[in-house]
Amino acid sequence: MSKMVKERRINNPGHIRALMQEQINILRQDDSLDPIDKARVIATLSNTALSAYKDGEMLEKLKEVESLIKEHQGG
Repeated sequence: MSKMVKERRINNPGHIRALMQEQINILRQDDSLDPIDKARVIATLSNTALSAYKDGEMLEKLKEVESLIKEHQGG
């Protein structure tokens, strides 16, 4: 199965999540792969996506805290 991979920059956790979702969907549709190998790769990609999700949440919270500190300091 040959799929074109979109060229894109990966600058933040959201980009990583999108890429992992795309690749997982491509793998799920590929019936030529060994089911056990496919499951392993999907699990690995899923863990990467989950980590990116957590990192994205942490980044948002950090930005909120920085904003509150700046407001408190009068800046």
